Amino acid sequence: MRGVAALAAACAVWVLVVGGIPSIAWRVPKIRLRVVAGALFAGALAAIIAYGLLGTRAPALAIGVLCSAIPARFEFSRLERRERERTDQWPDFLAHLRSSVAAGATLPDSFVDAADRIGGDFKRYAIHVREEVMYGAGFDAALFEVRSELQDPIADRVLATLMIAHGSGGRRVGDVLAALGASVADEIRLRKAHDAALTEQRWTATVALIAPWALLALSIATNPQAAETFDTPEGMVVVAGGFVATSLGWILARRAARLSAAPRLFT
Repeated sequence: MRGVAALAAACAVWVLVVGGIPSIAWRVPKIRLRVVAGALFAGALAAIIAYGLLGTRAPALAIGVLCSAIPARFEFSRLERRERERTDQWPDFLAHLRSSVAAGATLPDSFVDAADRIGGDFKRYAIHVREEVMYGAGFDAALFEVRSELQDPIADRVLATLMIAHGSGGRRVGDVLAALGASVADEIRLRKAHDAALTEQRWTATVALIAPWALLALSIATNPQAAETFDTPEGMVVVAGGFVATSLGWILARRAARLSAAPRLFT
């Protein structure tokens, strides 16, 4: 009861000081149909194999549910890797942009040229910006649409600075781009170092998730009496409690080992 009272008091102090209830922003990526199908297949296959080896329903079902998350985890990792690769290209993009501006090209033309040189997703942005400049609402509107699509703090900084530079113009555009490129490169380098330092914590969380179920499977496989025990209602409750504990612990550990998201600009 003392712990609950302390937690309630801390929440009350937070509300009085901040003036609002704390909230957590969850960014949920879109799940493709093939990922859902892969999750169902992986879960069913793992459950069937586990039941065939162990002969118990509750542990086999828990292992199947855990394995069903593997395709989604791979998909999230792929999206995160793609986002990191795109983020790593911003310094090169700004370097190309500065070179084009120094050569006398306009900022919209320099943006299109630099994006074409980088390739990948940037090439798609170049096509969009070119079409908007020639036939649509203009350069600033195109950058705003790209920024809304990316939803990335570094993209916010870069594109918002380009919008301001395009509106003001002047001879200082090159200096602004140089300072922006150095700042973005330093931030990316710092976040990479911090992310590498957290890698051990993420691996530890994964080992902590897998180890209890590996030990459980080993004990059931080598002890027929344990297999019978886990088929009882009490055993199923133990397995369900272990499933909740290990899953929740893995989620919290992974979230604690994740870099905090930088605040977005002008949202």
